[in-house]
Amino acid sequence: MCVRYRERMPVINQRNCLPCTACCEGWLSIEAPIAKAQLGQACTHCTQQGCGVYDARPQDPCQSFHCAWRQDGTLLPHDMRPDLSGVIVMLDQLEWQGEDVIVAVATGARIPARTFHWLCSLAKITSRQLVAVAYEQDEQGFNGEFNLRTTGSEEFRQLMVTYFAQKGFTSTHVSRERRILEMVSI
Repeated sequence: MCVRYRERMPVINQRNCLPCTACCEGWLSIEAPIAKAQLGQACTHCTQQGCGVYDARPQDPCQSFHCAWRQDGTLLPHDMRPDLSGVIVMLDQLEWQGEDVIVAVATGARIPARTFHWLCSLAKITSRQLVAVAYEQDEQGFNGEFNLRTTGSEEFRQLMVTYFAQKGFTSTHVSRERRILEMVSI
């Protein structure tokens, strides 16, 4: 069994990102000629009002990246917008056993419990695996450690630990959620 990284982005829906800038705030890595964000450090063009170079932002990744909240046909309600839910959800980044994995990256110290339980319910009703990642930070910023939570099998959990380790991260806490809660509205 292998984990495959996916590089496709489906058509976006009519939802507008603003005022959310979570993908530019240093929770995801961005590497482009005029835009760069590292874990724990926001892109220099990220402002309270959005992207400071919006009209000149690069196609990849700035224009082409769309979190699951903006993807066409999404099951994520309005309250799951990253700045409101505390998590960036991606449905097209990883694949395991031929199925898309729900990848959830915290936009703070941890994913709020209500959001995490909602994602567990989504994983259950869509028969997908879920991997939830919260990066550790200290006074200097992101320190290379993360907390990982998964749903599904022990094999999947181990593959996710290995996958993130290959990306240069060290797991400080790993857990597999055994109980999936009923769907809760946010």
